[in-house]
Amino acid sequence: MTTRVMYISYDGLLDPLGQSQVLPYIRELARRGVNIRAISFEKPELAAPRAIEKTKAELAAAGVRWHPLPYHRRPTLPATAWDILRGISLARSLAKRESVDLVHARSYIAGIIALAACRRTGAKFLFDMRGFWPDERVEGGGWKKDGLLYRSFKAIERRLLAGADGIVSLTRRGADILERDMLPAARGDSPPVAVIPTCADLDRFLPVERQRSGVDNVRLIYLGSLGSWYMLEQMLAFFSVLRKQAPGSTFRILTGSDPGMVERSAEAAGIGPDTLAAVSVETVPHERVPEKLAAADCSIFFIRPTFSKQASCATKFAESLACGVPVVINSGVGDHDRHVRGPRTGVVLDSLDEETYRTAAVTLTELLKDPDTASRCRTVAEESFSLAGAVEQYLGLYERLTDGKRR
Repeated sequence: MTTRVMYISYDGLLDPLGQSQVLPYIRELARRGVNIRAISFEKPELAAPRAIEKTKAELAAAGVRWHPLPYHRRPTLPATAWDILRGISLARSLAKRESVDLVHARSYIAGIIALAACRRTGAKFLFDMRGFWPDERVEGGGWKKDGLLYRSFKAIERRLLAGADGIVSLTRRGADILERDMLPAARGDSPPVAVIPTCADLDRFLPVERQRSGVDNVRLIYLGSLGSWYMLEQMLAFFSVLRKQAPGSTFRILTGSDPGMVERSAEAAGIGPDTLAAVSVETVPHERVPEKLAAADCSIFFIRPTFSKQASCATKFAESLACGVPVVINSGVGDHDRHVRGPRTGVVLDSLDEETYRTAAVTLTELLKDPDTASRCRTVAEESFSLAGAVEQYLGLYERLTDGKRR
């Protein structure tokens, strides 16, 4: 028989994030023999009845029973509290009725729901942290460090860590902080801590033959939301310097964010109209992202290197490498550096200033001349960021936490 797992995500399966970082995992886990019940919170603008029924049918065919709940946005605190209460009620009911062996919670809100369900049923609790969320909220400007919300969620974080039978960190750096500082403060001992980074589906994100038109033409790409953690001004400033090295270069930005942010950031960075004319902003459906990414020469993302970002792993990082596309990144974020510096899969900037941009632009153009660069990128993705590899790690963790028992 199979292990019975309840997977809880506060991100909706119909969200772009859910499409790339939840659905592929639970489908593959089910294919590997895990009996999955999934609970998620779906945003009303995405949760059209047809979309819900289509996804529910697809998951049922894969062996996953999906229980979508509506996500409530306003007013923020009461809405989230209501979602948590609804989630706890459903999770407890399902866990008891279905004799669930393990509850796998993706991040903190899901963790609150999971811990409440596990306490009533005796199921094991796997806390898949996805980063240090309360600290992210403060560093992103959403909360105050001396405020009630931050202090409350740090207390909740300690409860989740104390109650977890197993923990997943996206990065080795995050796991080190957990084991050195956070777990001793929360419980005194250390449950199993697995490092499973954000991965890519290597069957979807594939390299293609790219026809380079010479060192004067670099096709730069950025994928994802703008603002907050992502330093758009600095990325545009790097692109401006790159165009002095490679005048025919272009910068394609694939985002669902306000396109006006690009023009405002360019003005703030002192980017001239000629350079701005080489920047394009597009919104593309999730299924077309692999082809757009694979057509680029290089992927760029600069992320603010704060404390919480030591525990982060950008989805675009794995997807870029899987497509054989080298990256231009800044240092101090997760484990990105070590996957770039050693295997030469891109350029790491230790500071963000014009002199560093010039050096990085030269290094990048030299890297793009190397015919083995794409294969090195793909190899790193296969060895460290494959969906299949992540699923294998989850299966091993499930086995360990349930002592190999099968119902």
